[in-house]
Amino acid sequence: MSSIEVAQIAHRFVDVNGVQVFYREAGPRNAPVLLLLHGFPSASHQFRRLFDVLGTRYRLIAPDYPGFGHTRAPADFDYTFDRLADVIEGFVRAIGLDRYALYTFDFGGPVGLRLAQRRPEAVAGLIVQNANAYAEGLSDLAQGMVANRPGVDGAEDRVREILVLPVTRGQYEDGTTDPALVSPDNWTLDQHFLDQPGRKQAQVSLALDYHSNVALYPRWQRWLAEHRPPALILWGRNDAFFPEAGAHAYRRDLPDAEVHVFDTGHFALEERLPEIAPLIGDFLTRTWKGPCLKLAVIGASGNLGGAAVREAEARGHRVTALRRADVDVTDPAAIERAVAGHDAVIVSVKGPDRLVPRAARALLEALPSSGVPRLIFLGGGGSLTSPSGQRFVDLPAFPAQYRETALDQAAALDLLRAAGAAVEWTYVSPPPVHLVPGDKTGEYRAEAQDSPVLDATGESRVTVGDYASAVIDAAERRTFVRQRFTVGY
Repeated sequence: MSSIEVAQIAHRFVDVNGVQVFYREAGPRNAPVLLLLHGFPSASHQFRRLFDVLGTRYRLIAPDYPGFGHTRAPADFDYTFDRLADVIEGFVRAIGLDRYALYTFDFGGPVGLRLAQRRPEAVAGLIVQNANAYAEGLSDLAQGMVANRPGVDGAEDRVREILVLPVTRGQYEDGTTDPALVSPDNWTLDQHFLDQPGRKQAQVSLALDYHSNVALYPRWQRWLAEHRPPALILWGRNDAFFPEAGAHAYRRDLPDAEVHVFDTGHFALEERLPEIAPLIGDFLTRTWKGPCLKLAVIGASGNLGGAAVREAEARGHRVTALRRADVDVTDPAAIERAVAGHDAVIVSVKGPDRLVPRAARALLEALPSSGVPRLIFLGGGGSLTSPSGQRFVDLPAFPAQYRETALDQAAALDLLRAAGAAVEWTYVSPPPVHLVPGDKTGEYRAEAQDSPVLDATGESRVTVGDYASAVIDAAERRTFVRQRFTVGY
């Protein structure tokens, strides 16, 4: 008998702060992970066929949001998109996911992009299927729905008009080329859940909050442009809510994104699964492996340089560890000989006689002639600005023993910012005080800004392990090009 692979799908609940989140899971635990975020008015069941096709080779996980499917939320749950993202973030932590490709569809777009902003280090890749993040991706019909918000006369009644079976069915069939390929089980099950007690009010609350997503479009676009996750854009061109222009708009911020548009409607998987599933599988395989980079680390014997070496090697990159005896970091010719043939150079140096800015100047001269396009400069946190608007290094309380190095690191940043376009530099600042010993947790945030990343208590803090992880993230993803970014919890 021939061998036939069939996905074994588990159906589970996990408690997230009082919300009983239902989710489906299939696939080997050591396989590439795809976190699937469903749309309106559906739930994780919309991915059933995709689980059957890909669930033997990849680890697929699909939760139901509060107010959808089998997930059970308390009676006083506040149905906003921020709260949906809170629950999904808690869900990801509860089941121990620290890295995944993210599939966003419809409502999965605003939920997923909130999650990605909060945990950028976890996103190995982005699959977008009719999940809009651009103004041109909103049809007149969608803009009319966005206009419904609390306090607008008749808004709630207009939302309730779409929570009925003919509209639910239409979301599946409209725009398809062959409605016979769409199972009626879809809209029947969706309407069953919509008709459960309290569910329509939950959907009304979310619909009246949808305008908050459009307000966040510029922020999400900046995140995409800065982080440049590998991206696969899949779109049904006949979508009544999100027209085709929304698919192509992603290329503005993700110029390397792969875009595929299909002659179908909103729920593109229903009619085009045979074409879409192989694209998803190929993308997951490519993205999860990632390219093996050849990295030269100057200052590899130091605390931060050594941490960067360990993190890069743990991810499978080829690392040339360069110490003081291996290269004179102030000599462009010596740098060129040492780093030629590498994909990127990571530099962590300090010393007397303005060594840091002299090194920055030499690197800017050497890298173009060596053929290395990328420079990641591990700088200091002293040049970050305090709440008073002053740099931390200029404050009287700044430790005197670190002031010279901090000023040198600030001068190096000025040199990089004044450089032309020949080198794709990135300057990485730790917190101004609390860069502490410790392993990688994967919970850090990396932001392109000149002030520290603060936690809920107002403190800026990160471990050396997480700092090094953020450095290698930037090398892998080519993010924060010609920018300074900083890291914290």
